[in-house]
Amino acid sequence: MSGMKPGRAVLTGLVGLIALLMATNAVLWLLVPARAAEVLAMPLLTGPALSSQMDIGAFFMAGALFVTLALVTRERTWFLAAALPVLGAAAYRTTAFALHGAPFLADKVGIEIAMGVILIIAARVLGRGRGAGV
Repeated sequence: MSGMKPGRAVLTGLVGLIALLMATNAVLWLLVPARAAEVLAMPLLTGPALSSQMDIGAFFMAGALFVTLALVTRERTWFLAAALPVLGAAAYRTTAFALHGAPFLADKVGIEIAMGVILIIAARVLGRGRGAGV
Protein backbone atom coordinates (compact mmCIF):
# COMPACT_ATOMS: atom_id res chain seq x y z
CA MET A 1 0.00 0.00 0.00
CA SER A 2 3.02 2.30 -0.16
CA GLY A 3 2.33 5.31 -2.32
CA MET A 4 -1.41 4.80 -1.91
CA LYS A 5 -3.49 7.84 -0.99
CA PRO A 6 -4.75 7.71 2.63
CA GLY A 7 -8.42 7.49 1.61
CA ARG A 8 -7.74 4.59 -0.73
CA ALA A 9 -5.67 2.88 1.96
CA VAL A 10 -8.52 3.20 4.47
CA LEU A 11 -11.01 1.87 1.92
CA THR A 12 -8.72 -1.04 1.10
CA GLY A 13 -8.41 -1.77 4.82
CA LEU A 14 -12.19 -1.73 5.27
CA VAL A 15 -12.64 -4.11 2.34
CA GLY A 16 -9.96 -6.37 3.82
CA LEU A 17 -11.81 -6.31 7.14
CA ILE A 18 -15.01 -7.35 5.35
CA ALA A 19 -13.14 -10.31 3.80
CA LEU A 20 -11.77 -11.27 7.22
CA LEU A 21 -15.17 -11.08 8.91
CA MET A 22 -16.82 -13.15 6.21
CA ALA A 23 -14.02 -15.74 6.26
CA THR A 24 -14.26 -15.95 10.05
CA ASN A 25 -18.01 -16.62 9.82
CA ALA A 26 -17.41 -19.27 7.14
CA VAL A 27 -14.90 -21.06 9.37
CA LEU A 28 -17.21 -20.79 12.38
CA TRP A 29 -19.99 -22.50 10.41
CA LEU A 30 -17.60 -25.34 9.58
CA LEU A 31 -16.03 -25.80 13.01
CA VAL A 32 -18.33 -24.31 15.65
CA PRO A 33 -21.81 -23.96 14.12
CA ALA A 34 -23.46 -23.25 17.47
CA ARG A 35 -21.29 -20.13 17.88
CA ALA A 36 -21.87 -19.11 14.25
CA ALA A 37 -25.64 -19.34 14.75
CA GLU A 38 -25.37 -17.36 17.98
CA VAL A 39 -23.47 -14.57 16.19
CA LEU A 40 -26.37 -14.32 13.75
CA ALA A 41 -28.99 -14.33 16.55
CA MET A 42 -30.44 -17.71 15.62
CA PRO A 43 -30.74 -21.07 17.31
CA LEU A 44 -28.72 -23.94 15.96
CA LEU A 45 -31.15 -26.31 14.31
CA THR A 46 -30.99 -30.11 14.43
CA GLY A 47 -31.48 -33.01 12.06
CA PRO A 48 -32.06 -32.24 8.37
CA ALA A 49 -32.65 -28.56 9.25
CA LEU A 50 -29.06 -28.30 10.53
CA SER A 51 -27.79 -29.49 7.17
CA SER A 52 -29.77 -26.73 5.45
CA GLN A 53 -28.73 -24.16 8.05
CA MET A 54 -25.07 -24.98 7.39
CA ASP A 55 -25.60 -23.60 3.87
CA ILE A 56 -25.17 -20.19 5.50
CA GLY A 57 -21.48 -21.02 5.77
CA ALA A 58 -21.32 -21.24 1.98
CA PHE A 59 -22.76 -17.71 1.80
CA PHE A 60 -19.90 -16.43 3.95
CA MET A 61 -17.28 -18.54 2.18
CA ALA A 62 -18.36 -17.21 -1.22
CA GLY A 63 -18.49 -13.66 0.10
CA ALA A 64 -14.98 -13.91 1.53
CA LEU A 65 -13.74 -15.35 -1.77
CA PHE A 66 -15.43 -12.61 -3.83
CA VAL A 67 -13.96 -9.86 -1.64
CA THR A 68 -10.51 -11.45 -1.74
CA LEU A 69 -10.70 -11.73 -5.53
CA ALA A 70 -11.74 -8.07 -5.65
CA LEU A 71 -8.72 -7.04 -3.59
CA VAL A 72 -6.31 -9.15 -5.63
CA THR A 73 -7.62 -8.39 -9.13
CA ARG A 74 -9.17 -4.94 -8.50
CA GLU A 75 -11.94 -5.96 -10.92
CA ARG A 76 -15.17 -4.06 -10.24
CA THR A 77 -17.19 -7.18 -10.93
CA TRP A 78 -15.84 -8.94 -7.82
CA PHE A 79 -16.57 -5.99 -5.52
CA LEU A 80 -20.14 -5.92 -6.85
CA ALA A 81 -20.48 -9.72 -6.66
CA ALA A 82 -19.64 -9.46 -2.95
CA ALA A 83 -21.98 -6.50 -2.35
CA LEU A 84 -25.06 -8.09 -3.92
CA PRO A 85 -25.65 -10.99 -1.48
CA VAL A 86 -24.79 -8.82 1.53
CA LEU A 87 -27.33 -6.19 0.50
CA GLY A 88 -29.73 -9.00 -0.37
CA ALA A 89 -29.40 -10.32 3.18
CA ALA A 90 -30.36 -6.87 4.50
CA ALA A 91 -33.37 -6.81 2.18
CA TYR A 92 -34.47 -10.31 3.23
CA ARG A 93 -34.08 -9.48 6.93
CA THR A 94 -36.16 -6.35 6.42
CA THR A 95 -38.78 -8.35 4.52
CA ALA A 96 -38.92 -10.90 7.35
CA PHE A 97 -39.71 -8.00 9.69
CA ALA A 98 -42.18 -6.23 7.39
CA LEU A 99 -44.12 -9.25 6.14
CA HIS A 100 -43.54 -12.13 8.53
CA GLY A 101 -43.44 -10.72 12.04
CA ALA A 102 -39.72 -11.19 12.71
CA PRO A 103 -38.11 -8.67 15.05
CA PHE A 104 -36.19 -5.98 13.20
CA LEU A 105 -32.49 -6.54 13.83
CA ALA A 106 -31.26 -3.02 13.12
CA ASP A 107 -27.68 -3.85 14.11
CA LYS A 108 -27.47 -6.74 11.64
CA VAL A 109 -29.22 -4.85 8.83
CA GLY A 110 -27.04 -1.81 9.48
CA ILE A 111 -23.85 -3.84 9.27
CA GLU A 112 -25.01 -5.52 6.05
CA ILE A 113 -25.92 -2.19 4.46
CA ALA A 114 -22.63 -0.61 5.56
CA MET A 115 -20.66 -3.54 4.14
CA GLY A 116 -22.57 -3.40 0.86
CA VAL A 117 -22.09 0.35 0.51
CA ILE A 118 -18.36 0.05 1.27
CA LEU A 119 -18.04 -2.63 -1.40
CA ILE A 120 -19.92 -0.51 -3.97
CA ILE A 121 -17.75 2.51 -3.18
CA ALA A 122 -14.68 0.28 -3.46
CA ALA A 123 -15.87 -0.89 -6.87
CA ARG A 124 -15.88 2.72 -8.03
CA VAL A 125 -12.71 3.88 -6.27
CA LEU A 126 -10.46 0.82 -6.24
CA GLY A 127 -11.91 -1.23 -9.08
CA ARG A 128 -11.01 -1.35 -12.71
CA GLY A 129 -12.66 -2.88 -15.73
CA ARG A 130 -16.35 -3.23 -16.45
CA GLY A 131 -18.93 -1.56 -14.28
CA ALA A 132 -17.51 1.97 -14.39
CA GLY A 133 -21.05 3.33 -14.57
CA VAL A 134 -22.19 1.57 -11.40
